[in-house]
Parts: sequence; C-alpha cells; structure tokens
Amino acid sequence: MQKPELSNAFSTLFNRYYAGLCAYAGSLTGDSGMAEDLVQDVFVNVWMKRAELTFDESLRSYLYRAVHNASLQVLRRQKLNDRYDAHFNVKHFNVKMVEAECIPIEWVSTDTDVVETNEIHSLYQKALEQLSAQTREIFSCSREKDMKYSEIAALTGLSVKSVEYHVSKALDVLRMVLKDYLE
Repeated sequence: MQKPELSNAFSTLFNRYYAGLCAYAGSLTGDSGMAEDLVQDVFVNVWMKRAELTFDESLRSYLYRAVHNASLQVLRRQKLNDRYDAHFNVKHFNVKMVEAECIPIEWVSTDTDVVETNEIHSLYQKALEQLSAQTREIFSCSREKDMKYSEIAALTGLSVKSVEYHVSKALDVLRMVLKDYLE
C-alpha cells in the first residue's frame, strides 16, 4: 500500500502540471486526445521511475521536456508511418513479416519450423501483455478485427489521432519484442 504522503505528492504534482502539459502537447501534436494520453504516459513513467530520477533542472522543466520529447517521438513515428503507407500498399503482404504491421501468428510463412513459430507466438502474446488494456484492445480492433481507425474511435470515444497513437505504441512494443524475427 502506498504511503498517504506519496499519493498526496503525486496528486499535487498531477493537479499542478496536467492542464498546462496537455495544452503544450496539444499545441505540438494538434490532437487533444493524443496530448492527454502522452501526458498521462509521462506522469506514469515519472512516477514509476521516481526513485531513480534526479533533477538537474526544475521538476517543471523536466516534465515539459519529457512531454516535448514524447510528442516529437509520436509525430516522427506518424510521419514515418504516413510515408510507409504512401510508398507501399500496406494491404498487400507477401513477405514473412512486415515490420510496420508486425504479425498475427497466422502470417508466419510455412517455412518456419514449429519451434520458431511457437516462440514467435509466445513473444507476440508477451508483447501484447505488456500493453495497457486500452492500447491492447485498440490494437486488437485494428489488426485482428480489421477495423478502421475511425470505427475504433467511434467505439472507444477517442479521437482518430488517439487511436493512431495507441496502435503506434503497440507496434513499437511489438517491433522491440520481435526484432529478431523482422525482415
């Protein structure tokens, strides 16, 4: 159980900076839903690493820099995904694995032996378990149920950009976990 002073410290920190950080992230990304997700992720990361963090600058500066970096990372990832989508018709797959999509296990080619297939499937499942419930559900809707981002946004009440952010976050985790199997 958390000590009351720790949860009070987090609440104070959150209440003090959340709105400003969301506005800042929104100005960078152009999407308030994505901005809120980014800021929440920054707070979670800061809280989880609170024992390890030391601040050479103010906490406020640290939080704004973290949100700035997270926003730029998402924008870079979106730009790369947009370029990939424009360059390739992502609906046609004829390779063992397409990095930008990662793989449901059914897409593994038949030349992969059973042990490797089981290992990939196990890693894929572990990667999905690392995702938050919301990100996992959005990814599942996108990749396994073949829903469009706009359909997922309507279903979840999020913006399309937020849905894109969650799918991108899931793909990052899958790429990292499955890096040894990507072509």
